[in-house]
Amino acid sequence: MAWYVLDRDSSEPLYQQLAAALRREIEEGRLPPGVAFPSERKLMARYHVTRATVRSALGVLKQEGRVESEHGSGSFVRDPKAERRRVEARAVGTARPRIGQAEEPAGEPSTERAFKIQGLIGDLTRRIPVTPWVAELLQVAPGTVVLVQEGTGIDVTGAPILARVWLHPVAEEKAQVREEELSGFWLPDLLKFKGLPGEEGEDVVEASMPTPHLKALLALPDGVPVLQLYRVMREQEQVVAVIESHLPGDMTTLVFPRVQEGF
Repeated sequence: MAWYVLDRDSSEPLYQQLAAALRREIEEGRLPPGVAFPSERKLMARYHVTRATVRSALGVLKQEGRVESEHGSGSFVRDPKAERRRVEARAVGTARPRIGQAEEPAGEPSTERAFKIQGLIGDLTRRIPVTPWVAELLQVAPGTVVLVQEGTGIDVTGAPILARVWLHPVAEEKAQVREEELSGFWLPDLLKFKGLPGEEGEDVVEASMPTPHLKALLALPDGVPVLQLYRVMREQEQVVAVIESHLPGDMTTLVFPRVQEGF
C-alpha cells in the first residue's frame, strides 16, 4: 500500500504535512471511525520522521476532533456523528439563548471542541430591512423594515447558537409590541404573553458555509458548515414571525418528530 510522501524541501512544517496526510487517510476511509490509529513507532517508520513530529501531527488531528486518545489503549479515529447532539427541531430558537462561555483547557487540547461565544452576547433589538429570503418566508415586500431581535449564546442542548426573530409588522401592531418591552424578554415568549402563540407554521432547513463573522461567533473549525433552521410562526393564515437559527453543522443533528395522521 502506497503512503503519502512528505516533501522535506517544502516550507510547510513536516508535522503539518503529516497531519494533512493522515487527514486524507481518514477522509478516504483508509482509517475508518473506531479503528485504532497506527502507533507512534509505525508512523515514525512509515514517514521517516521523529517522535516529536508524529505527536505534533496527532495534536493537530485531536484539536480538529478527528482523533481521540484512551489511556492505556492508544489513539482511535473518532466518529463525529456518534457524538452529535440530537436536537428536536421544534425546540430550536424558541428559548432565549443562554449566555455562556467555555474556556480552553490547559495542556493538551481536548478532543471535544471548547467553544467560546464571541461578538454579540445576550440579545440585540433593532429595525432592519428583511433579506429577500426572509421576506419570502415572512410574506412581506423585499426591503421592508421590521423589528428584529438577535441573540447569541448557548441553546437548550448546550450547543453554540445564533438566533434571530423577525416580527411581521401586522403582528407587531396587533400585539402592540414596544421595543423597550424586549429588554430581558425573548420575543417569542413576549408574543405568547400577548396572546400570539404562533404555534402553526413550517420549518425550513438549509446548510451553507458560514460567513467569517459567523464562523468566529460560533467558533467553527475550517470547513464546517452551519445548519440554518427557519421556523415560520403563523396564526391561522397570517405569518406572525420567522425564527432564524444558526447551529454548528458538526455538532448538531436536527430531529423532526413524525406527526401521527389518520389514513
